Amino acid sequence: MTVLFCDVVGSTALGESVDPEALQGLLARYFEQMKAIVEKHGGTVEKFIGDAVMAVFGVPVVREDDALRAVRVAKEMRTALGELGLEGRIGVNTGEVVTGTPERLVAGDAVNVAARLQQAASPGQILLGSETHVLVADAVRVKPVEPLALKGKSEPVAAWRLLDVIAGAPAYTRRTDAPFVGRRAELAALEHELERAAAERTCRLCTVVGEPGIGKSRLVGELLSAASGRARVVVGRCLSYGEGITYWPLAEIVREVAGTEPQARLQELLAGDEEAELVAERIAAAVGAASAATAAAEETYWAFRRLFESLAADRPLIVVVEDVHWAEPTLLDLIEYVAGFSSGTPIVLLCVARPDLLESRPSWAAPRPNATVVSLQPLSEQASRELVERLLGEEADPVIRAAEGNPLFVEQLVAMRTQDGGEVAVPPTLQALLAARIDRLEPDERAAVERAAVEGRSFHRGAVAELLPPPVRPTLGAALVALVRKDFIQPDRAEFAGDDGFRFGHLLIRDAAYDSVPKSLRAELHERYADWLQGKAGERLAEFEEILGYHLEQACRYREELGSADDALAARAGAHLGAAGRRAFARGDMPAATNLLERAAALPARENDYLLLGDLGTALAEGGDLEQATEVLQQAIEQARTAGDRAAEWTSRVVRLWVAENMDANFPADEVEREAQAAIEALKSLGDDRALAKAWRTLGDAYNARCQGALWQAAIEQAVVHARRTSDVVELCADLWLLGGVLFFGPTDVEAAAARLEALSVEFEGNPVAEAGLSRGLAAARAQQGRFDEARALVARAKTTMAERGLRQAGSGIGFISGSVELLAGDVGAAERELRESLESLSGLGLESRGATLALMLARVLAMQGRHEEAENVMRPWADSHAWEDWSFMHPAMKATILARRGELEEAERLARNAAARSQQTDFLNWRGDVLLDLAEVLRAADKPDDARAAVERALALYEQKGNVVSASAARASLAQPPARA
Repeated sequence: MTVLFCDVVGSTALGESVDPEALQGLLARYFEQMKAIVEKHGGTVEKFIGDAVMAVFGVPVVREDDALRAVRVAKEMRTALGELGLEGRIGVNTGEVVTGTPERLVAGDAVNVAARLQQAASPGQILLGSETHVLVADAVRVKPVEPLALKGKSEPVAAWRLLDVIAGAPAYTRRTDAPFVGRRAELAALEHELERAAAERTCRLCTVVGEPGIGKSRLVGELLSAASGRARVVVGRCLSYGEGITYWPLAEIVREVAGTEPQARLQELLAGDEEAELVAERIAAAVGAASAATAAAEETYWAFRRLFESLAADRPLIVVVEDVHWAEPTLLDLIEYVAGFSSGTPIVLLCVARPDLLESRPSWAAPRPNATVVSLQPLSEQASRELVERLLGEEADPVIRAAEGNPLFVEQLVAMRTQDGGEVAVPPTLQALLAARIDRLEPDERAAVERAAVEGRSFHRGAVAELLPPPVRPTLGAALVALVRKDFIQPDRAEFAGDDGFRFGHLLIRDAAYDSVPKSLRAELHERYADWLQGKAGERLAEFEEILGYHLEQACRYREELGSADDALAARAGAHLGAAGRRAFARGDMPAATNLLERAAALPARENDYLLLGDLGTALAEGGDLEQATEVLQQAIEQARTAGDRAAEWTSRVVRLWVAENMDANFPADEVEREAQAAIEALKSLGDDRALAKAWRTLGDAYNARCQGALWQAAIEQAVVHARRTSDVVELCADLWLLGGVLFFGPTDVEAAAARLEALSVEFEGNPVAEAGLSRGLAAARAQQGRFDEARALVARAKTTMAERGLRQAGSGIGFISGSVELLAGDVGAAERELRESLESLSGLGLESRGATLALMLARVLAMQGRHEEAENVMRPWADSHAWEDWSFMHPAMKATILARRGELEEAERLARNAAARSQQTDFLNWRGDVLLDLAEVLRAADKPDDARAAVERALALYEQKGNVVSASAARASLAQPPARA
């Protein structure tokens, strides 16, 4: 709604200087004129307050140009005040209001801001609020003022001073630089009609019909551009309101061809017509340009036909009549008369209309030999994409989805996205347009569409019937048929047998219908819909748990905003959202799980809330938000401890421990081992297999940090055993992921590891998350066997699943395997790309310990390419703080090769020998072999070929023990090379 306040300046002083009787007469004229101005533009005077006027636009009827009407009224009021010898202040603001209260027509913040704007204006000024300015920006000239500190507002309010209203400007204008896309067939149809009119010298009636913004005017513009030079064009536009508007578009055409004093010029244009004088007289009278008495309608029709025929005498005439849906019946009769009775001259009557025309005058679309209707449908996705990319200079799928093929919506959403830095929101211009369209519906149709909007984009007849007041339910069938006919909705598949399904033709229409429902009614309808859905779902309740939770959540939110919070309703909403979140977690959908569990946790506290917080903390951790997970898990631990629930407390403690040791690269492995073993002992007596699986997994991390592969594998095997006993698919999948990793890094033979992973892949076929983890481990085995294409396909499959499921922390670690695959394949550049991508992902998640190991692997790859300084820079952030065992031997071994290449052989040999000795304490066979090859490189550089050969032979033995065919082959090739000459 748009609200206007106007107040007279200095009325108190005026009362002191003017005779009371004269003042009373002056104010009476003032109130009378102000009221007349407001009502002329379709507004409503809410009330007079002293000598102030409050007017509203959008009550009881919403129109798309309400804001512009209010601004026009403000300008006319200022002029009228001056003519009365008065001065005033005016404020105009647009926003959400409550209508129909017992005391007043409208109320709300938008009303208060309008009043404050009026008070802040200087004498003679008109101040516009922010949303009003957005809605009328194309039709006014304004100047911004300093943001105003208004009473009742915590932040300064933006405002604009109105300078002028542009005469005849529409509420919004279209972009002239928008490309013409997706309408070639429709343009060809109109061009064909023009060609027929010219060839047959007949009159053709063409009507372009489509929803607001669908591209009607643009299509007509393209036709006129194509016809330039070979056809005469005249244009008139129907007005939505005003005085004497019946023939307004014809008056515009007359002014275009004959000027403001048209009678004489019309006679010149009609030269050769024996009745030219009478024709000119009738036309001038019809458009108000002559004082002659108005003739009968039929004579006016005849006169305009003769004018059009004269204009088309030497070349085809195109008469464009815009916005024919607003035309008075008399004008429509005139157009049909000309189409039916004109002959011998080529005329195209080109009418542009919304579907409302066919609702109010169904006969317009009746088949006629010389008439055609071109109905514009939404642009295809391809055309919409082309339009967005050419307007925005980049792809923007959210804009394409929201606009759904409407070019105006595309333009407005692109503009809003540009202003708001990438966000896609519904501009006020579109909100006004759609709200006006909804408001024109019949009462029963509007009641149905508003209740349908509560269910969502797709809805059921049964749900709408349930939400309607009982007296209105018998009219629902007719209302739905009318809404389909008017293109608000369309039939769709129903979720429930025996019911009818429907779908809104456009998401923005659904949103506009929903926004028109008062919050108190929204709260009631959401709760009633949830009751209907719960009863309808029956045994399928689990499928609809998230939807149930959403509707109950919305009911809670609106009740809370209105100051009537309902704890029982909140508990019910939380239970459904929590159940849906756990179900999403179980299927590995971490973004959905986190979203649902966070929303459940945000509702008022309930009994056993710590269980929900524990699940939320785990979901946050699995999704990679470790800082937030730590905070939530601490709350869960404290609440569980207070409640005496040791199983819940230990479960959250284990997850928090896992988060802590992954966030801190220097977190002591001994502390991880100690805490995890304590958790295992405590949980054994409690029989909590889900928590035990997490505890064993975390214990495995301690062994991984020490590069103790056999112990790490034993711990993960135990985690798998406990996870299998639960319904926690995510935990089981995480354990299987780690099992694939330990089989690669640890002492297990490659053939045995591959066989184990293949068997598990068969067992877990159909579980994409488990398959992805097993694929990752199997990829490492295949790469060691030299089957690189298969290995890369397995990595790609794992990456796709992780991305689709939002498994950020698991997905970020894929570089351990994918980088190793490429390194084994000899593609050092690809290995670098994989490791860099994974390292960036881990750094963004705060997984410092894993990031350190990836940095070490990346540095080795860079050093292999001779990029020693880059290698050192990559390692530098972790060089002095990382506590994991791999750094104690892998880092110095790699550093030794760099020093050897620089000629610092003594220090290089010392580091390399120490690294080789330190590596013997681990059973990470591949890494031990790699360190020995580094030692061999250093020894060769130091001219110690025998020692170098011995190091390579030890490396070969380790690779063969592991079954790493590729690395073993490389070691043999190294042994076959003759020693370098000194």
